[in-house]
Amino acid sequence: MESSGHAFGVPEDKLCVIRVGAWAAPDFASLHPGYELSIAMARILIVVLLAAFVTAAQAQGFYTLKTGSEAWWLRASFNPMHTEVRGIPVTSIRATWCKATEYTAELMKDLLAQEQAGQTMKEARLAFAVEGQFDRSRVKQVALVGVYQECAGRKGAFLLIIDAGTNKVRFVDTTPGEAQFAAVGAAKRDIVFTTCLECDGGGVLRWNAKKKTFAWVPQRGRD
Repeated sequence: MESSGHAFGVPEDKLCVIRVGAWAAPDFASLHPGYELSIAMARILIVVLLAAFVTAAQAQGFYTLKTGSEAWWLRASFNPMHTEVRGIPVTSIRATWCKATEYTAELMKDLLAQEQAGQTMKEARLAFAVEGQFDRSRVKQVALVGVYQECAGRKGAFLLIIDAGTNKVRFVDTTPGEAQFAAVGAAKRDIVFTTCLECDGGGVLRWNAKKKTFAWVPQRGRD
């Protein structure tokens, strides 16, 4: 059936028509120059929303909280989800690892909103990753924390130091346990590591120039 007169308020001689059999449909891309752009923007929005949904779903399955009256960071158990940390295979970090996941503010945002944990970390200048010239050279290092799981099943928190840019592993240490929360901070060229926001748990890591390696600063309660 042929159309006649005006279609959609536009003179037919100015409207491109797509014909399917005997039926003629208007080509909206020719009718509205921005139509294709609008479709592209809609597709981008859908991709962004799907990515946000996946991230939220991952965060919900990333941790479990045991019942109790203690602060959540003493009760939280995390489930590592990845076989790489910043592109480094977990088996290259520790041969016994099967999975590991770096902590990020996005993954931890629900927990950080509880008990003013996010504000406490901010006031203590703690984060999940810090960057600095910790080995006193011109090359910067990144110190980051996360959760790992060995192939045998044991889990714990880890502290990993890599060279910025090359991701060369410079140092790794672990704190096995049922609760695997950890955070890190920078005190000048020292690295502060903690497994608790309101108690003593962790230590200070410092570059040992003589041994050319990172080492824990001796303190009571740590070997």
